[in-house]
Amino acid sequence: MFTVISRKTPARDISQIEVFAPRIASALLPGQYVNVKPTTGSRYVSLPVMKVNHQAGTIGLLVQAVDEATSLMVYNPEIFIFEDMTGPHGRPSLLTECNDSELVKAKFLFIAGGLGVASALMQIEWLNKIGGSADVLLVAPSKSLLLFRDQFEKICRNVFLATDDGSVGFHGSVTQLLGLLPRDQVKGYDLITTFGPLKMMKQVADFALNHGIPATAGFVELLSVSGLSGFRLDVGSESLDAATQGPEFDARQVDFQHAISRSSISVTSGKDAEDAVKVRDISGKSLGEPLSKQA
Repeated sequence: MFTVISRKTPARDISQIEVFAPRIASALLPGQYVNVKPTTGSRYVSLPVMKVNHQAGTIGLLVQAVDEATSLMVYNPEIFIFEDMTGPHGRPSLLTECNDSELVKAKFLFIAGGLGVASALMQIEWLNKIGGSADVLLVAPSKSLLLFRDQFEKICRNVFLATDDGSVGFHGSVTQLLGLLPRDQVKGYDLITTFGPLKMMKQVADFALNHGIPATAGFVELLSVSGLSGFRLDVGSESLDAATQGPEFDARQVDFQHAISRSSISVTSGKDAEDAVKVRDISGKSLGEPLSKQA
């Protein structure tokens, strides 16, 4: 069992939850996630980690109420002990395989919306601790749903904002805003990493492909809000499990259109769980190694 230390409500139907989990906190790397079972009868929920406090042995989670299990975590303050939590799960971010000196010199752009801001915050704070920096583009339907803007402004070199209704920042899509940035600035990014809704990540993937910029996309939010904990991705000639062999993949290879068409379908049977979300094979367009790995 895992004790809930605190709960905050940064936006409607969304909770920021701090949990005492020293073993998991000591092992977590950027890009990984945890599975939480709030009560005995509920399902496990895959959640992005937004913060780790090694000294206190706590991890910060972001959860959105979309079904019974997630609603228990968001709306029921009497649940101060989670039945179970497992992790860390998934492969760490590509960034963790790179030399610190290379990370300090490289230019990164993170694009995040929805629960994806948690993963972006975790990775950017990790970069800061080793002397690196990043720009971030935050996307939301409105100002009230633009999460953790103040925190990003403290740790990022540049913070760009885009809202669907124009209540703050740029009024328009993520690609429209990217198109307004200086061309040299955009082409200067060594890696674009995106987290959030599938439609937004598709826009980022298409933009990166068209401009020849390496890009990765994280799918923890899809695992969390849809319960698709067993779906597979066809990456090139391979079929990969998003939960165990991801959750980040080469954004330019994902067939987002097919993923979007299936995103409203819950995986409730073994047959459904075996269905794959297709990924297009882009010959000669693999992510490759934009940064050198540690020996």
